[in-house]
Amino acid sequence: MKKIILALMLAACSLLSNTLTQIKEKGVIRIGIDGSSPPFSIAKAGEYSGFEILLIEGLVKEIFGDKGGKIQYVVTVGDDRIKAVQDNRVDLDIALISVTKEREKLVDFSDPYFSVNIGVLTRTDDNIKTISDLQDKEILAEPGTTAFDYFNKEGFKVISCASSSECFRALKSGRGSGYADDNMVVLGYSVVDRKVEVNIKNLGTTDFLAIAVQKGNDDLLNALNDGLVKLSKNGFFKKIFNDSI
Repeated sequence: MKKIILALMLAACSLLSNTLTQIKEKGVIRIGIDGSSPPFSIAKAGEYSGFEILLIEGLVKEIFGDKGGKIQYVVTVGDDRIKAVQDNRVDLDIALISVTKEREKLVDFSDPYFSVNIGVLTRTDDNIKTISDLQDKEILAEPGTTAFDYFNKEGFKVISCASSSECFRALKSGRGSGYADDNMVVLGYSVVDRKVEVNIKNLGTTDFLAIAVQKGNDDLLNALNDGLVKLSKNGFFKKIFNDSI
């Protein structure tokens, strides 16, 4: 019986988030990213780039100070973004997470760092201009995203795809008539590929992207918010927006 109780206690402890002090002592911070959503985050051959990557690198410098620290990136998508924070697989997650009332019950959020609406990427040859052009057509979207929930609620047939890059490839191959996601994500694809376009840019309500941390991890959350304010005052956001978007 004692062994069972001990095992349960150890399992519970493993789910507790690392405190800011523990993170600094280890010199490593685990960060959930998407890795397949340009211009926000791109993972390629072990290298990471994009707006959210530049932002998190700036915040990590603020957190560790002169001592410096190592970033361990973990790819998280869809519903796994919140679950990874809850299960203590990451210390924080910055994988394009929109703040919603439902998610606020599960994790704590930093101050917002970006605002977005839902956009739809379509093939240029299909000549889709308005939402009415998509009636009775199939929409590609990642489960667990606001775009997926929006089109489901509106009665569209939504096809699941595991990641942003998979949705894009599916659309290009002729599967589905549109790929729905945060407007800045789908606009990024239209910049690099002229065979797709975004004429539907501002569906739904405006959502705010923020960094998710485990409930009650106040010291880490406060450090992130302090860092966001300092970076904003120093013109950091304008610089990385110009550099990546």
